[in-house]
Amino acid sequence: MNDGLPILEVSGPPLNRGQAHGEVFRKEIRALLPAYFDQLERTSRSQGVPALLKTRVLEISGTYAKPAEAYAPDLVEEARGIAAGAGVPFEEIMALNGFLDIFDHLSPNFISAGCTTFMAPDMEGTASAAIGQNYDLADIFQPAAVLLKVIGAGPDALMYTTAGMLGCAGMNSEGIGVVINNLVPGDAGPGVPYPFVIRRILAATQIGDAIDAVVSYRRASGMNYVLCDRHGEIYNLETTAADYEATSPFDGPMAHSNHYLADRLRPLERRANDQRGQSLARWGRATRLLRRSADPDAETIKSALRDHVNSPVSICRHSVDGCGQTICGIVLEPANGRAWFARGPCCEHEWVEYPVFEVRGRRVA
Repeated sequence: MNDGLPILEVSGPPLNRGQAHGEVFRKEIRALLPAYFDQLERTSRSQGVPALLKTRVLEISGTYAKPAEAYAPDLVEEARGIAAGAGVPFEEIMALNGFLDIFDHLSPNFISAGCTTFMAPDMEGTASAAIGQNYDLADIFQPAAVLLKVIGAGPDALMYTTAGMLGCAGMNSEGIGVVINNLVPGDAGPGVPYPFVIRRILAATQIGDAIDAVVSYRRASGMNYVLCDRHGEIYNLETTAADYEATSPFDGPMAHSNHYLADRLRPLERRANDQRGQSLARWGRATRLLRRSADPDAETIKSALRDHVNSPVSICRHSVDGCGQTICGIVLEPANGRAWFARGPCCEHEWVEYPVFEVRGRRVA
């Protein structure tokens, strides 16, 4: 069995990049969109809140268009290209790119368990700093899990994404890497959708610029962004739509799940009450797994991403109603230009290294 994810290289002007994306993954996009809108409606009805019909989803995501245009007009053009290539309305592609932000904007009733992120700093000076995550979503997203390599729009970048989305997590040829996990603040509203932020991070050449891509603009909702550069600098940015807190693993490895760790931001937490314990358990377990090693590295993270303690809502997750599944595992080692991806759940699939770009003259092995 080939465990590698489908990969597409795109280049040229934004519209052309998007059109190639939309054309190659037309089947996946056109299958995912109705399933996505249907899932939102079914979830809302099952939770006893007003039905989240497609018209309402498009109304919400429509409030993201102007902020996105002000933030990254080239990426809006790329999204238009995706829509044209797939033969679907641009508004539906914007709604798809706002998928996590739309969940958070509505009600904690919609929020089930999410991703777990890992930060392994270079404690021994061996250039082994690494970050990683399991990307956990409803299983409707699994057939659309792909890799996208973007050439010529700043540094070359390799990212995991869902077909139709601009990008979800990845690394660029300057050694800037990013992984994420979802947070649920009470200030969600019109702002920049998270995939746009990912692409701006991956357009940066320095870690400071990558941080600015996250914190200098109003976001549509909250997310935890974990950034790492080729020097081993790691920053954890807990965000709401309008605020943020930054930490760094100065004293040893860190993990994050789906609740705010910063005391100042905790009053904004809106995650469903019956999901907070699940997030706390994964955060604690992930931290312990990292700290079992004197010098945790990429291999430590890969092993931890297969863990099943607290199953079914574990770090490695399988398709169970209400808790989604691991769609993709991601481990990044920016100093050495190495990126690994695994089809989720990671316990069932091999890690594959993708030799798709160079970092400071060193080709990914």
